[in-house]
Amino acid sequence: MRADLVVTTYPGAIAQIVTNLLHNALVHAFPSGHVGTVILWIDRSTDGQVELGCGDDGVGIAPELLRRVYEPFFTTARGSGGSGLGLHIVHNLVTDLLCGTIRAESAPGRGARFTVRFPAHAEA
Repeated sequence: MRADLVVTTYPGAIAQIVTNLLHNALVHAFPSGHVGTVILWIDRSTDGQVELGCGDDGVGIAPELLRRVYEPFFTTARGSGGSGLGLHIVHNLVTDLLCGTIRAESAPGRGARFTVRFPAHAEA
């Protein structure tokens, strides 16, 4: 990771993205008191974009659910406070406001990893 990474963008959007990714990991990756690790990172990618990520070593996401994680109101935690809007909001902030991309990777029992990429300098 580089200490000289400078980003000129929407700080509120970045805060919301990080908050939602962390919250999602804490709620879904470690059910029933399972203990694990969540890692956040930010770096400059080789093409000059910013890469922001969140990964965990939790229970993972089944393929049929992974395809739906950005759908509004889709949640596997409906009975325990999940609204199904967290990753939908993240997706919209990343793609619409930051003009970036988000990729989700996971497999059951192998944790989950979300990688967000966006331009280092937002257009005014």
